[in-house]
Amino acid sequence: MTLLRALFFAAIAMAIAESFAVLALTLARSESLHAARAAARDALGAAPVLVQASIASRIAGGSDPLVPISAIERCTAIGATPCALRSTTSVTLRPGGSESILQSNALVGEARIVVSLRTVVTDGAGRLAAIATRTALLRTFARPPYATYEGDVESGGLAPSALAPGTLVDVLYRNIQSGASISGNVWSTPESAPSAAASPWPQ
Repeated sequence: MTLLRALFFAAIAMAIAESFAVLALTLARSESLHAARAAARDALGAAPVLVQASIASRIAGGSDPLVPISAIERCTAIGATPCALRSTTSVTLRPGGSESILQSNALVGEARIVVSLRTVVTDGAGRLAAIATRTALLRTFARPPYATYEGDVESGGLAPSALAPGTLVDVLYRNIQSGASISGNVWSTPESAPSAAASPWPQ
């Protein structure tokens, strides 16, 4: 009877020890997942600024801003391990702004570039730990600062439509005599000679 009781308590002790081991493993995995997600978030947060600087440098040098950009590498230290997590952010560039009000004057040369970002985080053994994506929007100009971070695509300065008032500040030029007004949001390069097809000032 004493032997059976001892075996019973030994089995209980082993079950408790196994439960603690499983709990410790679960916590470790949870912490690793949290660290991987944080690394992906940090990589996606830093990438638009790096892409902006690269594109501004290209425009300033007269080169094509849409030439592919190499993947951005980033290491995250955990404890004493200097590169416990490695983040690789791929960058895809494409023209944007089809729904935006752009300043087409030659001195401004405003345009939009859509920046698609995809970050893959791997651990020290090369195993996949997290994947995250983001789509940012850059405004580009023919003059300094050449490129600015506009925000994510959803906040890209949309023109007003039947469904929404738009996200830009509306500017109106008003005829002081007639009271008629026209939109002044967009200004273009002036023609060297008046065009016969030009719309007259509204009366």
